[in-house]
Amino acid sequence: MEFNNYILLYGPQPEDVVAAVQQMTDLYADSGFTEGIRVYRATAKDDLFLLNFTNQPDFERFKYFVNYLTYPEVENFEAKTLGYWTVTAGDKLPQQYTGQRALVYVSEQDTEGDNVHAVFEEQDNTIKMGFASGEEFKVLGKKEFPFSEPTFASEDFSLMSTFTPAPSRQKETKPGCSFLMASFLAFGIFCLWLII
Repeated sequence: MEFNNYILLYGPQPEDVVAAVQQMTDLYADSGFTEGIRVYRATAKDDLFLLNFTNQPDFERFKYFVNYLTYPEVENFEAKTLGYWTVTAGDKLPQQYTGQRALVYVSEQDTEGDNVHAVFEEQDNTIKMGFASGEEFKVLGKKEFPFSEPTFASEDFSLMSTFTPAPSRQKETKPGCSFLMASFLAFGIFCLWLII
């Protein structure tokens, strides 16, 4: 179990967690990051779950995952979703954030649905990170709430399930690329034949 970059879900029913994580795994199958997502259930709380990634995502995909698990397409899904991440130089954030812990979440004040927010251990502001071009990073006013990270030990959780993209989803994504490449190749050969 890894406690560096992970997502916590507070409050959902176990069957809803299974449905939401499987949907996310299938939706982002082409990224490779959803292969082998491990979901752990807290031993002392029935409604606390921790997600670990076998294939550690980049920060951009991690933000997508936090956003998706806030708004999954699961009826009556209710959870507080919090992602914890250690910022690296490759995460496309200003240098002052490198090395800091970030708490990534969807703000209750957010009305757009395609943003995440973050608070940091050593910063006094909330950061809004959108997914649209030009909306990737915006410093907001004071912190919405202070940075806080629970301290866990491996024995606080037990493995509930490991998720991989559904076989039907894997088949859907792989042949599509092959067909597209074959079509371009055939078109290129045809054009070359016309020129000669």
